[in-house]
Amino acid sequence: MKRSSRACTLTALLGAAWVSAPAFVGIGATPRQEQTAMHGYRLDNMLEKKQGDGTLDVSEGFWIGERGFMKSQNAQGFRYRMRATPEEVKNGIETPGIWQLGPFKIKLGEAFGGTGNNDKLRDLKRKLFKEGLNDPKKIEENEYWVKRYGHKRWTPKYINQSGAKGGEKGLLRGLAAWSGYDPLNEERGKTWIEADYGKPWVAIKGDVRLPGYVSKEQMEKEMNSGKLLKK
Repeated sequence: MKRSSRACTLTALLGAAWVSAPAFVGIGATPRQEQTAMHGYRLDNMLEKKQGDGTLDVSEGFWIGERGFMKSQNAQGFRYRMRATPEEVKNGIETPGIWQLGPFKIKLGEAFGGTGNNDKLRDLKRKLFKEGLNDPKKIEENEYWVKRYGHKRWTPKYINQSGAKGGEKGLLRGLAAWSGYDPLNEERGKTWIEADYGKPWVAIKGDVRLPGYVSKEQMEKEMNSGKLLKK
């Protein structure tokens, strides 16, 4: 046992000497590369009090923080984290009421019915749809892709269809609200309000859907297209 322990100790010492040998003979150890870049908090400046005190110092020169970002969003009329702005809460604009039990007030409705949609966001969605794909570089690249590959690379931004003015009525969504197809107008305008933002991804596809329901012949054609050819 003593011999084995001595052998292990000797092996460890030789290994340590081998790793640190260049430093002992004057060459110098290989410098380590920094694993993290100097972004975010500048603790060195804060410790040295380069600003005159030890307050927060960041590499970007400014600091907003989450509270600051929320105030910035609210000032522009947008909601942050699907929470209504203080003005919307005060005036009861498209936000659930505050649940109160004695002296305690809780925004319980936001836990189940919170949304980022309001008039400002709806206007932004309409604006994005009207602008479409307006980046000159992407448009030029699309022209190249059409010539080379037969299709475009870039498409307009997707417009989320939630949050139509008037919303949906009832606890569960109907089939028309799920599919967007209501040929008999049984739900549209009654239990389901369709958004008017525009659907860019549907518009660029054009008339790819057959009118009405899928016929028996079309169904058989699609089913047979996935079958192996008979020998």
